[in-house]
Amino acid sequence: MGSCCPPNRGCNAHGTEQPCVLAMFRAAAAATEEARTAVERWDALQLTEQEGAGAGERRFRRRAYERAREQALTAVAMDLAEPVKA
Repeated sequence: MGSCCPPNRGCNAHGTEQPCVLAMFRAAAAATEEARTAVERWDALQLTEQEGAGAGERRFRRRAYERAREQALTAVAMDLAEPVKA
């Protein structure tokens, strides 16, 4: 399972073609702070894994990315949503 995307979404989708959330975040990073933060946290996680950091550091970076990913998914969805008229 790809750690970049949530379970059953993006790279982890079953039977459908969905974009990787990182591709969406990179495209939205100029306009959405949450997307920019998620990309930065992903890059930090990848660097930590390349440097051979300990399990605790990798877990910390992975969880930080997961939190940022969830916030960015919400922000990007809200930016793309049509305004609802009351």
